[in-house]
Amino acid sequence: MAVSPFSEANGYYMAGSYLNGKVVDSLGGGICQVSTTLYNAVLLSELDVTERHNHSMIVTYVDPSADAAIAESAGKDFRFINNTGAPIYIEGVTTDDKHITFTIYGQENRDSGRKIRYESEVVSKTVPSAEVVYTSTSMPVGSVSVQSAHIGYTANLWKVVTENGVEVSRDKVNSSSYKAAPRTATVGVSTADPVVYEQMMAAIATNNIDHIKGVAAALAAGQAPPAAEAPVDGTVPPVDGAAPPAAPPAEAVPPAEQPAGEAVPVPEAPVDEAPAQ
Repeated sequence: MAVSPFSEANGYYMAGSYLNGKVVDSLGGGICQVSTTLYNAVLLSELDVTERHNHSMIVTYVDPSADAAIAESAGKDFRFINNTGAPIYIEGVTTDDKHITFTIYGQENRDSGRKIRYESEVVSKTVPSAEVVYTSTSMPVGSVSVQSAHIGYTANLWKVVTENGVEVSRDKVNSSSYKAAPRTATVGVSTADPVVYEQMMAAIATNNIDHIKGVAAALAAGQAPPAAEAPVDGTVPPVDGAAPPAAPPAEAVPPAEQPAGEAVPVPEAPVDEAPAQ
């Protein structure tokens, strides 16, 4: 992996990455936008892709199945071969407004009437499960950290070739699966006032993040909290005692991907949708 190691010494900063269904800060967060941009340039150049992985959850800067995730600890890499029979030169450029462009120079041997394009096909969507609320004794009452939900997707990427405007082939490039993740909130419950604590816990018992945010804001401002709402599922999240608890994964916790295609969603961003064609 040419861009590793992901370390401060190698010039990387902390930014958002996907880890176990959440967005967390990690060194090298954002690097997948580089690998994804290069992946699309390689596809348009029709070089041979020998290794490519999708993100664990959907990203918003390209269509589904058009991404290329890399993760040093997970062994995820992006690899391709120059199959043109001639040297190529790859130029990557970034701008001050945070845009990146890759240009691949080489000998053009393709017929001028031959054109290619890539189409993303969403096969299925999975709506996230109910909201999940955690409590933290290390955060004061009034603090609420919210992460937006992610819709799950399965998708295919198709390569479409036309000659003189007539479609001559349509081949599947990859199939990708992106996990759904619920909207979550970590709520501060640290306070010396037992009345405030009980009011905050009553709000948490509703398992309604929007209501919890309203109560937290009111208590932080020294105001009476809004009326309680009925619990969503009748459960009260446990107080952690040290750090926010983590939702148990369905499988072994995977290494953090480098990185997610979005900033840590605090303040909360809307539910991610696949970008329009």
